Amino acid sequence: MTLPRWSIAELERDAEVAKAVFRRERLQEPRQSYSAFYSAFAPVVAETIERLPRLLREDMDTDAWAEQLRDDDRRTALRYVGAPPISADDLEILAETSLAPSVLRRDQSRLQRVRQVVMQIIDPHRFLWIVEHRDRTASEYSAAVEATAALIAARKVETLRRSTASASQEQEVKAALREAGFNEVAARDIPILDAAPRAGEFCGESKLAETRADLVVRLRDGRLLAIECKASNSTVNSYKRINHEAVDKARKWLEAFGQRQTVPAAAISGVFNPFNLHEAQEAGLALIWSHRLSDLRRFLDADDALAESRNT
Repeated sequence: MTLPRWSIAELERDAEVAKAVFRRERLQEPRQSYSAFYSAFAPVVAETIERLPRLLREDMDTDAWAEQLRDDDRRTALRYVGAPPISADDLEILAETSLAPSVLRRDQSRLQRVRQVVMQIIDPHRFLWIVEHRDRTASEYSAAVEATAALIAARKVETLRRSTASASQEQEVKAALREAGFNEVAARDIPILDAAPRAGEFCGESKLAETRADLVVRLRDGRLLAIECKASNSTVNSYKRINHEAVDKARKWLEAFGQRQTVPAAAISGVFNPFNLHEAQEAGLALIWSHRLSDLRRFLDADDALAESRNT
């Protein structure tokens, strides 16, 4: 018994359904999260922008820097004065230093490199008075605070949206597994088949061979069903998540455990290119649509029936 394989026509049909679900959920999404992030960061951003002239002085105001780097929110606000905003990893690489306050306190040359990077990337439109070495106007300050807080809030919502979509998808698949009579057990490393959950059990994110799987299910016939949960908001994003990430994992699992013992699959929701999905399917990845998890349930029921027939 195998999971369904879809024709191009079937993939096109379901891709349209998934896109419609994505549109409906996105349009119904409340703006409460954005407003909450904006409200939380606006005062931190205001303090940071007020402090900018002291932070960027050549004769290092160490007290100002100690205050700016003392927590994640203040460090985030500093990174977002850049055009475009810079990630914490990129800032550490460009400045060749950790951003840990304890490290920067011990070596002012590291702090000086952070200052130089921030000075080099600062947005000349939001912070024109810094670039022109003059006092700011009240309107410039207000506009810079609003724009910077909005940038941070937008990025935070995007991150929250991705993590929430993935977590929700995993919970839905877990619910389908429980409905089929499978029991959840503790996550674990699975270097060999014997380390996997027992037949009729599944576990959450675990290291399977040399890479991680979002869910590992031991089917009742003994095979491993390894599931990746992939939510996508664009066809470009979906190609990366399915045709690169998920297919690469599928190949590694098949190589490690063999085709007869492994069923690599991806539970998918959102926006996908049907032809890319067909390509992934041809590479050995089974596809489960989140808007129709009944396909997974039928597969599990058939596996159960097959296992019982073998035992009688």
